[in-house]
Amino acid sequence: MNQAFKVLVVDDEASIRKRVVQLLHKQGYTVAGVNSGESALSLMKNGSFGLVIADIRMPGINGIDLLERIKETDPATEVVMITGYGTVESAVKAIKLGAWDYITKPFDVDKLLKVVENVETKFSLREEVRVLKERLQEFSEVHDFIGISEKIQRVLGIVQKVSPTDCNVLIQGESGTGKSLIARAIHYSSPRNPHPYVVVDCAALSETLLESELFGYVKGAFTGASRDKSGYFKIADRGTIFLDEVSELSPALQGKLLRMAQDHEVIPVGSTKPARINTRIIAASNKDLEMLVKMGKFREDLFFRLNVVKIDIPPLRGRPEDIRPLLYFFLEKFKKRFQKPGLTLADEAVVLLCNYEWPGNVREIENTIQQMVIVADGESIGVKDLGEKIRASAPAIEVARNEAFDPDFQRARKSNLDTFTQQYLTEALRMNGGNISRTAKAIRIPRPSLQRMLKRYGISRGRPA
Repeated sequence: MNQAFKVLVVDDEASIRKRVVQLLHKQGYTVAGVNSGESALSLMKNGSFGLVIADIRMPGINGIDLLERIKETDPATEVVMITGYGTVESAVKAIKLGAWDYITKPFDVDKLLKVVENVETKFSLREEVRVLKERLQEFSEVHDFIGISEKIQRVLGIVQKVSPTDCNVLIQGESGTGKSLIARAIHYSSPRNPHPYVVVDCAALSETLLESELFGYVKGAFTGASRDKSGYFKIADRGTIFLDEVSELSPALQGKLLRMAQDHEVIPVGSTKPARINTRIIAASNKDLEMLVKMGKFREDLFFRLNVVKIDIPPLRGRPEDIRPLLYFFLEKFKKRFQKPGLTLADEAVVLLCNYEWPGNVREIENTIQQMVIVADGESIGVKDLGEKIRASAPAIEVARNEAFDPDFQRARKSNLDTFTQQYLTEALRMNGGNISRTAKAIRIPRPSLQRMLKRYGISRGRPA
């Protein structure tokens, strides 16, 4: 029995109310009973309930009105209606308004218990998901990898599963998506955390230099080699090596890396004696390694050694719901760094930033916010402070750039305010999956007010009608 799951029974008929309360109490549920919709709403202000069982016909706030009020304030609470034979039509209406189910008087005990059991099962699953999301959120904030989308939550879920293991990992994604952050998170969440984490940019060094840097060399191996030098693999012994842009390795270096990946041995340049190394490999590429294998540009055997677990990081344009959290994360970060604690982002600027596709992904957002914070003169970053490329992504909002300039200020102001409001609400709905209750909570507008605004502007599920 889930101890967090509580049931509230609402019925003005004392005999039925007491019977349901006693029945559920005997089954081990935490249950309370009240005799009116008003009392139910008052009680719910002081604590949440997973399930409300309410009679449809009650004086004052009836069951249907109570259902609507509950769904406005706490959409996660499930409601089951109690109805007499003559009010089944009302019960069907309640289902359409979001009720979980209905039971008729005189009710079947087995059916009632089954309904409550089903709701509790859903509640328990939802709690598990909530706890998991909180853990993932905490993890993402610790490692500066921010995202609320399902795609990113899946990525973080894989990271948490693979970190405690010792297997090699391949991370793929466009430039700027955060591959290095994921690699760092895996190392610092693993048992190898106390040992070195070494980063190597495979695209930054020539083949000859990269070989000696990776595998080391012995004294006299080449001109200037006046002493033995440990390579990155030796330095990362018992720790992790991150090979960024591994697709840029030459065929010869791919062969040497294969030996390290399968035999855990390296041979320094100028030596014939292999050295045993215990290093975990995390490789990353902004190219599709599997496609490079098919094209004969990357060794298949090495690909399989590196690709024990693959993590694909989606581009930002494929997860637009992550843009807003990233904006505010970097805003807070750079406000602290540049000592501008009162700086805010204007709503109209947020709309443009959320509509922009961000081809440079997270790195572009970070650089953009940093630049805006540095050059900001006032207390708010507005549309005028955004770069030309971003402003051009939604020119309709900029009245000064509108070719059909209206000399009547009041009329122009109203027209552009309406345009902004429609775009803002459309974007807010889209980012919240078309869910009105979630959107209202996210943008801090009461749900009834939001519904009226959506109707006024002809917006339906994130799209203007």
